[in-house]
Amino acid sequence: MFYWYDVLVHQERCKDMVREAGQYRFMRQALAGLTRREGFHCRALRWLGRRLVAWGVRLQERYGAVATARNFEWCAVPQGSGRR
Repeated sequence: MFYWYDVLVHQERCKDMVREAGQYRFMRQALAGLTRREGFHCRALRWLGRRLVAWGVRLQERYGAVATARNFEWCAVPQGSGRR
């Protein structure tokens, strides 16, 4: 036979287990980004991005003023063309 006290203890235990499971899920989500290992493609793309930026900086230093002037003349749209 169950006593009212046993029912209350069981309910409290269930609430504690739900609370503990919620804390565990939160902790796993918070640590997910720290424990996940990045694959080879992430490292390769990061390296490629850095190389492209370095290459672009060198090109801008070498041809910056000339390239900007030429691009502006080529991209200029006549006033009466109707394009925006």
